[in-house]
Amino acid sequence: MKDRARRAADFLRAHWGRLLAGFALFAVFFGNGGFRSLARNWFELRRLNKEIVELERDEKELDGRLKALRAGDGPVERLARRELGYIKKGEIEYRFPPPEKK
Repeated sequence: MKDRARRAADFLRAHWGRLLAGFALFAVFFGNGGFRSLARNWFELRRLNKEIVELERDEKELDGRLKALRAGDGPVERLARRELGYIKKGEIEYRFPPPEKK
């Protein structure tokens, strides 16, 4: 046990400067709010960049749909029939009851 304590004391005597510098750096980085704030902001920036990429992809998709709708009446009619249930004059709409649950 004395040998172990002696080796620890020798290590501390030989490396006290490095240990002190390491502790000081640790205290500076993690002891104040600046570094934590910097890390938090970095993670927020990464999240926002991912969100920007997703929104740009959605914008391209919607822009394509808008161009298709502006190209003619076909896409508008198809959307009105499918999403709003519109029918033309003279057409007959057939409605069937939903299947019964067993």
